[in-house]
Amino acid sequence: MENTSVEIPSWIHRVKVPIPIESLKYINVYMITDNTSFSLIDAGMYNMRSFHELSKEIKKLGYKISDMESVIVTHFHVDHITLSPVLYSLGASDFYLGLKDAKVLKKGFDKFINKALKIYVNHGMPPGEANEISKAHPAMRLVDVYTNDLQEIPWITLSSDSEIDIQGLKFKVLEVPGHTPGQINLYNKEEGIIFTGDHIIDPITPQITLTDENTDPLTDYINSLEKIASLNAKLAFSGHREPILNPSKRANEIIKHHEERLNEILKLISKTPLTGYEIAKKVKWRASYNSWEEYPYAERFFAMGETLAHLKRLEVLNKAEKVEMKNIYVWKAI
Repeated sequence: MENTSVEIPSWIHRVKVPIPIESLKYINVYMITDNTSFSLIDAGMYNMRSFHELSKEIKKLGYKISDMESVIVTHFHVDHITLSPVLYSLGASDFYLGLKDAKVLKKGFDKFINKALKIYVNHGMPPGEANEISKAHPAMRLVDVYTNDLQEIPWITLSSDSEIDIQGLKFKVLEVPGHTPGQINLYNKEEGIIFTGDHIIDPITPQITLTDENTDPLTDYINSLEKIASLNAKLAFSGHREPILNPSKRANEIIKHHEERLNEILKLISKTPLTGYEIAKKVKWRASYNSWEEYPYAERFFAMGETLAHLKRLEVLNKAEKVEMKNIYVWKAI
C-alpha cells in the first residue's frame, strides 16, 4: 500500500465518520476550509452516531454547523448521501450531485434496487433470497430518506463539463461511471489532488454491480479508471481507507484485478454452462466467509451484481454468451 507518510494540505480535514456497515466501519467525509467557513465532500450516513461524530469534529476544528456553505456528494450510495437532508435542514445552502446519479435518485432508489433484484432472479437467484436481500440492503432500510427527504433538496447537478469552486479552490468535475451510473471525482490540477469517492480505494476494490441489462458498468468503470490514471495526480482522497499516493498506479492495479476476475469467471463457464447465481457462489471473493450461506444478504447483492457485471463485459468482448433455459439464463464460454 502506497499510503504512508501522506502530507495532507492544511485546507483539507478528513473526518472518519463511523457507519453501521460492518465491512466498511467508517466513511471519510472531507472538510474543505477557509478562515470563516467550510464545505463538505460527501455527507455521510443517516445515523445518529455518524452525525454526532461529524458534528464533534466540526466543532473541534473551530467551526459551527452554520459555517457550512456547500455539500458535494460523490455518488448516491447510502453511506455517502443519506445524511444530506439533516445538513440541509441545518443550513447548508448548496448541494451537488452527479447528473446521472441525480436522475436515478429522482426516479426512486427503491425502484433501482428492486429492478436489479428482478434481474438477479432471472439469472438464477432464488426469489426468496432476493426478497431477503431487499429487506436487508442498507439503502432499503433507509428508503424513506431516499423517497422523501432527499427529494426535498434542490440538487445542483454536475457533469464532466462542470467546474466547481470549493472555498476559493477550483476543481474540475470528472464523471467516472461504474460504481454508480453517475459518480463524480473532483480534481485540482494545481495541487495534483483528486477526491475519488468510491472510484479508487486502497487496498479494497469498489463494487461494480449490474443493475440494468442494457448497461455495461464494468467497461464504464475500466474506462473511468484509465481516465484517472492518465491524470498522474499526486494524491487521492477516497471515501474509505487511507489517502493514496500515486493514484494512477492504484487505478492500474484495479484494472489488473478485474482482468484476473474476468479470466476466473471465463474459466468457470468454460467447463460447463452456469447461471449467474451459480457463478457468484463459486467466485473466490476476498472475504472471510467459508460458504455462501455465511454471507450477509447485502453482500450477496453485491457479489451477484459484480458477477453479472463481469459476465456482461465478457459478452461484449464476445467471449461469453447467455442462453435462456426454462426462464433462467445460463452462461457459457464462446
